[in-house]
Amino acid sequence: MKIIVNGHELEVSGRRVLIEELRQAGFDIPSLCYNERARHEPSCMVCMVRNEDDNQMIPTCATFPTEGLRIDTDSDEVQALRRMGVELLLSEHRARCGTCDSKLTCKLRELSVKMKAKWNRFGPLQPVEPKEHITINDRLYFEPAKCIRCGLCVYNTADGFTFRNRGYNMQVVIPEENKKNVNEEIADLCPTGALAVRQLHAD
Repeated sequence: MKIIVNGHELEVSGRRVLIEELRQAGFDIPSLCYNERARHEPSCMVCMVRNEDDNQMIPTCATFPTEGLRIDTDSDEVQALRRMGVELLLSEHRARCGTCDSKLTCKLRELSVKMKAKWNRFGPLQPVEPKEHITINDRLYFEPAKCIRCGLCVYNTADGFTFRNRGYNMQVVIPEENKKNVNEEIADLCPTGALAVRQLHAD
């Protein structure tokens, strides 16, 4: 199957979502809510590209290529949309890199630096998440203030995490009776360190 990327023809398998096909070909397509090893739903807007046939922005993490598809991955318009997605998340993100011990592995911080995103472009908004840590088991804890609601923990735990409320007030929560169902490996999917395997510490 052939598609056109930034004006150049590219051969793809057509069996994988567009983000995987493009990354395989060497294109740098960022994402916060996508992980190739896990179930997901598009939410962060960071992997968007422009479909040049209808001038619509499409999420590469949820779109399969079709024969002759023409996309733009690197224009100012595309980069601005991705930056806005990161800035929206930053505006309601209570954690700050200077005091956050997840900074070396935090994809949100990495993208904010790379995209030169502004922390307060849309706010700061007032997050609804509590500041305290939630202990899940002896080694695993959840820090809602760092959560960007990507849903990876929700979609990849059986009867574990869940969403509560909708829209701006949506939260990721873990009912007390579900804590026993959560495996520590789920922390590997978290892009911000909101889920972490380490001892609790004082902020």
